[in-house]
Amino acid sequence: MEISDFIIQNIWWKGKEYLKDDKHLKEYREKKYKWQPELLNDLRLIPGNLYSLRGPRQIGKTTLVKLILESLIQNGVKEKAVFYINCDSILDSRELLKTLRTYHEYADAFLINEKYIFLDEISGIQNWQKTVKILVDSGEIGDTCLFLTGSHTLDIKKGFDMLPGRTGKYGKDFLLLPLTFNEYVSLIRPEIGVKLETVHSISLTEINSAASSALPFDHELKIIFNQYLLTGGFPLAINEFHSGKEIPDYIYEIYSRWVIGDIVKWGKQEKILKQILRTAILKQSTAVSFDSFAKDAEIKSHKTVSAYVEDLENMFVFLVLYFMDMNKKIPDFNKNKKIYFFDPFIYHIFNRLLNLKESEINPSLIESVAVVHFARLAAKQHPNVGFNDLIFYWKNKKETDIIVKSDDKLLAVEVKYQEKITKSDFQSLYHFGCRILLSKSSLKIDDKYSVIPVHLMLAII
Repeated sequence: MEISDFIIQNIWWKGKEYLKDDKHLKEYREKKYKWQPELLNDLRLIPGNLYSLRGPRQIGKTTLVKLILESLIQNGVKEKAVFYINCDSILDSRELLKTLRTYHEYADAFLINEKYIFLDEISGIQNWQKTVKILVDSGEIGDTCLFLTGSHTLDIKKGFDMLPGRTGKYGKDFLLLPLTFNEYVSLIRPEIGVKLETVHSISLTEINSAASSALPFDHELKIIFNQYLLTGGFPLAINEFHSGKEIPDYIYEIYSRWVIGDIVKWGKQEKILKQILRTAILKQSTAVSFDSFAKDAEIKSHKTVSAYVEDLENMFVFLVLYFMDMNKKIPDFNKNKKIYFFDPFIYHIFNRLLNLKESEINPSLIESVAVVHFARLAAKQHPNVGFNDLIFYWKNKKETDIIVKSDDKLLAVEVKYQEKITKSDFQSLYHFGCRILLSKSSLKIDDKYSVIPVHLMLAII
């Protein structure tokens, strides 16, 4: 491809005043609710380094990239020093290599030394890592900041890890996920968000204090939580819902095509994918083996199920919860596991597509939202550790829904989304010193165990 083929994607080459005409920036400015992830404030790009941004499609990675490059140009970087490519338009790694070399020749003609290249959705190009390796090892991009994004998060993470010594001194891998409920509150009702304490550990003392700070907003948070259960943390769905009081059908279609399209692109079958998604909805919050899951899904091999689930987990469609080996405090991969949807909106997409459950808001959905939020809380303390090594379930005579691990400490959480809480609801928590029961509306702050409404708990993590 010629450099002229990319001018339309780099409209700022005409001059920084044309940034206002960029499609993604224009759409962002027009939205009622404009989400700015924290990393936008802390990000510092330095030429000679490689950065990556992982996260599901339609979460706002492209918009974030455009905000980053807009900031660079507004702060003095030459317009032609910033090159953006949507890699869906690149056929293969050879074409990618040719395109990047063509851009460097173009930039050199304007005597541009330091360059900033943004490769959006690079995970769609097989063997993209080889292209980056060739360019780094040849010294061709020594003065270049390379910023990669991708939706197949395992591919991006592995690609980043496969370039040891080539990412630069300040190179970093970032993760962009759907909004948590706390972020959602801050976006929709910022006047409430600023009043909430946010917990950063699994300390029951800290959690009790933060829950108390949220209590004056109990009524408002319950209403907002019910909205979050419909929209999830995806900015497009959030804006559409709050503009028209419903999410149009085309929004569901956009997201379902993302999941199906990416799975098919990676050599898997749409029919099997739908069988797995259907079974995951029906079995959510139930501990199953891949053997039994395969039988329920009418799929011949548990290995097929395992492979699809792994891909869906890497796309942040699923979160898999493993049984905790209490002696070693590590996951026991041989025991039954639980498969949850990573975001409530993703759950609704396939619940609608597959026409399954009449009741969209149900206890298993509440449990899945709680599981993901506690996993993300643990990940804040241990950003380089996978979710599967931080959060588990456990069963003796009674099953404990969530075990959160932080260093040598454990927090046990039971989800009882019901109006009345009885003594028997605590039986699964007796083995643990630090424990919380998440209720629908009951509240009891205690040093040994606390009962906290789920909407209050998730608003502070």
